[in-house]
Amino acid sequence: MLTYLNGPESDPFNYIYASKGWLSDYDPPRPFPFWINLEPTNHCQLNCLFCSRQKSKRAKGYLELALAEAIFDQVAQEPGTAVRFTGWGEPLLHPRIGDLCALVKERSIPLKVYTNGLNLSPALMERLIELEVDDLQFSMQGLNEEQYLFNRVGSDYGLLVKNLHMASEMRGKLKKPFLSILTSVLASELKKASPREFTDRYLGVVDKVAIDLTNLNFVADLPRVKPYLEAQSKGLRRGLCVDVFLALEVKYDGTIEFCGQDADGLKEHQAGHFPQDRLKEAWLGKAMEAQRDKVGRKLGHEASPVCRRCYHNTDKYDMFKEKAGNDGGSE
Repeated sequence: MLTYLNGPESDPFNYIYASKGWLSDYDPPRPFPFWINLEPTNHCQLNCLFCSRQKSKRAKGYLELALAEAIFDQVAQEPGTAVRFTGWGEPLLHPRIGDLCALVKERSIPLKVYTNGLNLSPALMERLIELEVDDLQFSMQGLNEEQYLFNRVGSDYGLLVKNLHMASEMRGKLKKPFLSILTSVLASELKKASPREFTDRYLGVVDKVAIDLTNLNFVADLPRVKPYLEAQSKGLRRGLCVDVFLALEVKYDGTIEFCGQDADGLKEHQAGHFPQDRLKEAWLGKAMEAQRDKVGRKLGHEASPVCRRCYHNTDKYDMFKEKAGNDGGSE
């Protein structure tokens, strides 16, 4: 379910979501992706039920500013492409996250920042406002405090809500950054709380509220997940992958991957390595095109150690996608 306070046109990235090639007519791929999904860090202070990070053995680290600057220089040559700070950690834990945002915005690149909201201070929010960061998206879980804390172990619901209101109040009438919330729910949670009540609670504090089902398939073998897996995965079926036609994933160390679902940095899921490989070369390269053939044009998911667990592109999630302007499977 996706609801806007002032309609889809208010979204700073509606120019992408309304573009030809976003969720239809995407093959052959664009000369350069809609999005560069960049990981500032894979450090995180939470231990979430659904997150593959809890199984990851990848070394922890932070994106270096020099590497980031080289990435943004290439993105700036491709008008219309936007950057998202996301990945397998909490972006705001990067000690120089404000400087990373500045490097993006001084090149006039549209920027979306994902956050769990816990490290958003008034000082950082002031800088994001000054830099005119385009979108700040808060990642939540469940439809109320009890559900949130069950799914996001180690979090502080009260602090998150406080920071949400702080962000909304500080930006005032400027309405920038655009503020959004994405929460996902377990099937059992829908019986105990209302998605509409959740939307009504936060729409107005933020500009956009999205609700989806939690994906547990990537952590299906973990004991704490198994009691919920059957209800969560019932009726799932494979769908052709659209993400490999829309975005390129870059990890904090420069590893370029097909999509953002690999928490381990597996060689089988890599399209190249920056700066040895330019972003455009990786996007149009043999490895990326082979992956499009495998999972974007055929249902060859079983041949990939990551994709075999992926059911993102399925009609099961359509129950939540009621409104125009939906961000689709890459959100």
